[in-house]
Amino acid sequence: MSRLHHLYGLLRYLMMLLSGIIFVSGIVLFGLGVWIRYGAATFVQVMGSFSAQLVTISYVCMCLGAILSLLGFIGCYGAWSENRCLIMLYFFIVSMMFAAEVTGVIFILVYKDLVVVTIRGASKDSLRMSYMGPTAADPISTAWNTIMVHYKCCGFDNSTADFTNSVFSANTGLLYPKTCCVDLTSTACDGLDTTQGLIHPKSCITKLINVIQDQSVIFGSTASGICVMELASMMVSVVLFVRLGNTYY
Repeated sequence: MSRLHHLYGLLRYLMMLLSGIIFVSGIVLFGLGVWIRYGAATFVQVMGSFSAQLVTISYVCMCLGAILSLLGFIGCYGAWSENRCLIMLYFFIVSMMFAAEVTGVIFILVYKDLVVVTIRGASKDSLRMSYMGPTAADPISTAWNTIMVHYKCCGFDNSTADFTNSVFSANTGLLYPKTCCVDLTSTACDGLDTTQGLIHPKSCITKLINVIQDQSVIFGSTASGICVMELASMMVSVVLFVRLGNTYY
């Protein structure tokens, strides 16, 4: 009997620990959503028509993060106070979220290539059709200028050739904008001279992919950890619920 009592106490602390990890994971997911919405604003803008979907994804991450944090608190408090109602509520919500997350992962894996192609196409189209130049104040032009200057790159995936037949080239008669220049103050880098060394040789797609991959690692690791914690929490919460029923009822 004493051994069962100690095992029950261990399960209580284990559920509190798992709930605490879910609480922290929720904060991380909420922070990722905030980064997508505000910290990665320039990356969102250059994706043109696809930017609306990314903004939606950022709000989904923030909502899920807030729910997970609240869920972690409910689980932790329910285990600490030995409240069967809270433990059952915790199990029900975790089960629903786990099923939704598994469905989401399957959806992402199935349509991953399509999403990549869509993002690439939308980003390149925004550069060719909406980019107006270094002095333009519209969101897409500002975003592209920021990316090219900050990451020392030019164009999307083919350097200066990406500006051929673009709106920018048609309006200015130039082959590339000033933001492609290695030295922004150089008079030799005039938008027409393509001599090697005057403009950044690398395109921006590599930089964009690196940033997205870095964030994807964080997102994937967090999502995997959350799923494992949720599965373990469901099993522990069921055992605690049954144990409390046998004890008090």
